[in-house]
Amino acid sequence: MRYLALFILGLLLGAGLTNLLMARQQEQLHLARSELEQRLVAANEELVQLKENLDRESRLAIVAIEPVIIFSGDRPPAVEGRALTQALSQEVQDILAPLKGQDVRHLNPALVPAMIDGRTVKVNGRQFKLKVTLLLISDKVIVHVQAQGLPASVSSSTVSLMAGWPANVAI
Repeated sequence: MRYLALFILGLLLGAGLTNLLMARQQEQLHLARSELEQRLVAANEELVQLKENLDRESRLAIVAIEPVIIFSGDRPPAVEGRALTQALSQEVQDILAPLKGQDVRHLNPALVPAMIDGRTVKVNGRQFKLKVTLLLISDKVIVHVQAQGLPASVSSSTVSLMAGWPANVAI
């Protein structure tokens, strides 16, 4: 009887550990799927823009926006970091969406960082202050954005005031 109880206990512990491992793997697969869906939407939009450009006269127009998110300060854990990176990338793409289809030669390059710098974005219950560190403009706008996590105790009115302050002012 005791051996049977130990066998059943081992079976239950093994099933529980297997369930934990599978849940982690399922979360990783869900994030990977979400990332691939986001890439597919971006690729479809790029394809539509490229087809429209072929129909138009030969001008270089912006067809895609590719944000690269870099975290500064305390880095989020790996799984949360991937989710935050995807959400922040989507936010940056939404902010820069009006640039799609514009002629590169007539674009003011100072406009792009001005659209993002100093913005605070709330993603997954956390607030981040965005700053452009690198910008490459061709038919694709590749923008490297530094996201700095803001403390939870900072109120939204303080954050909006901080966005307009110069970088060398200490709070």
